[in-house]
Amino acid sequence: MSHDFDAFYQGEPLAPGLKHNGIPWDIGRPQPALAGLDFHGDVLDIGCGLGDNAAFVANQGHAVTAVDSSPTAIAEASKRFPDRDVQFVLADAIDLAGYAASFDTVLSCALFHCLDATDRIRHLHALRRVTRPGAVLHLLTFSDRVRDGLPSPFPQSEQEVRKPLSDNGWIITDFDEGTLLANGATMVAFFDAVGQPPTERPALPCWVVRAVRG
Repeated sequence: MSHDFDAFYQGEPLAPGLKHNGIPWDIGRPQPALAGLDFHGDVLDIGCGLGDNAAFVANQGHAVTAVDSSPTAIAEASKRFPDRDVQFVLADAIDLAGYAASFDTVLSCALFHCLDATDRIRHLHALRRVTRPGAVLHLLTFSDRVRDGLPSPFPQSEQEVRKPLSDNGWIITDFDEGTLLANGATMVAFFDAVGQPPTERPALPCWVVRAVRG
């Protein structure tokens, strides 16, 4: 992984100089951008964080395996959602050993932009190994767009997202613009850095991509 997320969950900065006073993606509910996405069969939530998105998918009647590289995040997600049909598991997103051909749908929300170029390729190959033929990948990742004067903290161009997917066995069927909500109270340093006034629930520009395993 390109960043030490377990240290981040314990209060350390994710990037040098970018101090925080909480988890920016801890908004206390699933991301609204998930509404309308098509989930079927066995679902993998990769980089599940604190579990809100996984619980949302499980509430739709799906068996969900939710993985994250942070022991702190997995422990907190398990505590928050003990009674949901979600299996929270500690796993490396660029390896995913032990899950060969196990999933029909993958949700990757706010993970892809945290990987460097090499790890993104390894990650996409790992997703192919753990999915079945015809599996669907829903990829939500920060974009290089600016919304209401607010950029995303880890911006990616459309081509930076399209090319790795297309080059590594994923057929893109939809590629849209959207937003990911954040907890503004935890992002004072970020607002200062971009010269924007703080807001409670900033909407950060993202790509919403649907791809099918080729």
